[in-house]
Amino acid sequence: MGQAFTSDAVSVLFLALAAGSILYVVIQLVGVALRSGHKEMLYWGVFLGLVAGFATDFVVSAAGA
Repeated sequence: MGQAFTSDAVSVLFLALAAGSILYVVIQLVGVALRSGHKEMLYWGVFLGLVAGFATDFVVSAAGA
């Protein structure tokens, strides 16, 4: 399908849908962690997730991709 039809608008639409889905799941996880009283674990998880994301970006950029 991608070879027969390409559209920037459709690509943005699907990326926005994916971002919204991820955001929904993250918000639900934060709500569960706050209700159960695990604030410190939540903060560490968010911090380690950000560090892992930046580390992955650094490795991919350093590899030349």
